[in-house]
Amino acid sequence: MRGRSHAVWAAAVIGALAAGFAVGRYTEPSPHARKRHDTRVHFTLPDLAGKPRSLDHWPAKVYLVNFWAPWCPPCRAEIPLLIKTARADKARGLEVVGIALDRKTKVTRFVHAHHIPYPVLLGGERGLEMLARFGDVQGAIPFSLLVTPHGRVLTGQLGEFTRGTLKAAIATAFKRR
Repeated sequence: MRGRSHAVWAAAVIGALAAGFAVGRYTEPSPHARKRHDTRVHFTLPDLAGKPRSLDHWPAKVYLVNFWAPWCPPCRAEIPLLIKTARADKARGLEVVGIALDRKTKVTRFVHAHHIPYPVLLGGERGLEMLARFGDVQGAIPFSLLVTPHGRVLTGQLGEFTRGTLKAAIATAFKRR
């Protein structure tokens, strides 16, 4: 009996070490994240019509760049708040821009079904690289950046915004721009 409990204990320790190694290996920062000396947001991605767009296509005082996907539950939960914010703060100078990480057909269907009023771009593989570049090395979404018109990142948010956290982040971004 005593020998069996030692074997179970040893197996548990070996399993924990193996799991720790695996997690460490997959959460190691990517080479893109290590070279974050230029954290300015400059990109050109296709919109839903296939036209290349960059942030300067939409003049704004502050941009809220939101990485998301239709299959992501927290992303879907956050969309109504982003829609409301895009409408309420547009006159103030806020431009919400979505960067979708899924196929064009699924994104287009979702955008139309939910009446998303702000621009949505197709991130594809480049969108995943952008996540790593701006500190989201695991590629977890939703991930949002508040950005100046010159591309300087003011703040980032990993995970779903609440009404309070989004309102506070936008207020801070307008003060710091």
